[in-house]
Amino acid sequence: MQEFLSRVSSSPWYKLIGMRPRIVDDNVVIELDLDEERHLQALGVAHGGVIASVLDSAIALNVNKRLVETGRAAMTAQLNVHYLRAVSKGRVVGIGRPLYIGSKIAVGYGEARVEDNMIAVATAVLVIKKVRGEGPT
Repeated sequence: MQEFLSRVSSSPWYKLIGMRPRIVDDNVVIELDLDEERHLQALGVAHGGVIASVLDSAIALNVNKRLVETGRAAMTAQLNVHYLRAVSKGRVVGIGRPLYIGSKIAVGYGEARVEDNMIAVATAVLVIKKVRGEGPT
């Protein structure tokens, strides 16, 4: 799992946006320190896409954590985000968990927080595929 997280952390998108995955209590947590030069929109609050990226990653990585050993991977097909509170500074922490993992789809839930304040929640549907080199998809 650590090798998988290392690969994720070094991906172009994670580096560009500044997301950092780490393991906490056997779950993958995504952290992002809001930067006013990169993450805020015109009204001075975090862009919804930044929060959505944290939630998408938190959900997908916790689903994939359970699939990586099986030669399968899940990719988000649908993400529903509900924004609860606007933020302009602080550390966004995304926590996700699988609700269902089947043979072809998975469903997950995630929460984004800054300190003790929940700022958004999300659900996601992910499509499950065999990883390349592991046979037909």
